[in-house]
Amino acid sequence: MRVLLRSPHVTIEQDQRAEIAESVRVALAHVESRVVSVQILIDDNNGPKGGVDKRCECVANCGKLGVLRVDATSADLKKAVNAAVTKLRRAAEHAVDQKRGVRKAKVSHRRA
Repeated sequence: MRVLLRSPHVTIEQDQRAEIAESVRVALAHVESRVVSVQILIDDNNGPKGGVDKRCECVANCGKLGVLRVDATSADLKKAVNAAVTKLRRAAEHAVDQKRGVRKAKVSHRRA
């Protein structure tokens, strides 16, 4: 699985880039054979003004499963990345379950 990290308006050190790529690989390890590539875009929406503006978008090309796209925003870059990677893991699990035809049991909340 290829992991491409782009951050046009945010400076990210090489060790941080490696850490982000590794977190994606770990999160998708159980579906790695189905994932062709993952592109990660990190941006600072408000620039130097601050605020809840660090955005992480992940786009995973999963071959026959299709393309998965998730994003997360936070005041802290690491939190935004972790949230987006968690969403990507859940989306990949859901896509695999859909492909296999696995259905979740519905819970009825009606009273008898």
